[in-house]
Amino acid sequence: MSGPDDGDAPAGLGVRLVDRTVVVAAPPERVYALLTHADGIVRWMAPQAQVEAVVDGVIAWRHANGDRVEGRFVELVPARRVVFTYGWDRQDVGIPVGSTLVEITLTPLPSADGTGTELHLVHRGLSEPMARAHHGGWANYLARLTAVAEGRDPGPDPLAAERVPAAGQRVEP
Repeated sequence: MSGPDDGDAPAGLGVRLVDRTVVVAAPPERVYALLTHADGIVRWMAPQAQVEAVVDGVIAWRHANGDRVEGRFVELVPARRVVFTYGWDRQDVGIPVGSTLVEITLTPLPSADGTGTELHLVHRGLSEPMARAHHGGWANYLARLTAVAEGRDPGPDPLAAERVPAAGQRVEP
C-alpha cells in the first residue's frame, strides 16, 4: 500500500497507520543489520543513532535538523522481524516517546543474483495529520535504506533540513 490507512482503529478515534512495502535486491540479513545497528541507521536515516538490539533495548536517532526519535525494541527475530515503539522528544509534535509502534517484516524473495527481500513496514497509532507526514518520511527513508542495502549511494537526504510538523500544523498530501 502507498498511503495512510485506518487499520483496525475504532471508528471516530482518528488513529491511523502507515503501511509501506518495498522490494530490496539484498538478502534479509543485510537489511536486518541496517535496521538493528547504529552504524547501519546512520548510513540511511540520520547522522546520529543509538541502538541496543535486544528486547526492551533503546533505538533512537537524531536527524540533521536536531529532531530526535526514541523507542524500545519489542520484538527482534534475526533477518525476519523488527518491532519497536516510536515517538519524538519534541512535545509539540504530539507523538510522545514510545507512544506508537513500528513493525517491520522481512520476507526472503528469489532474485536474479541471489536472495532479495520484501520489507513490509506498518507504523501504528498515528493521528492525522501525523500519519500523512510519516507516510512521506517513511517513503523517503525506505528508499534510502533500499539504496544502501543494494550497495548504492543514497545521495543527500532531501528531508535533512525539514522538521517534523507540530501537532495541528497543516501537512500537505
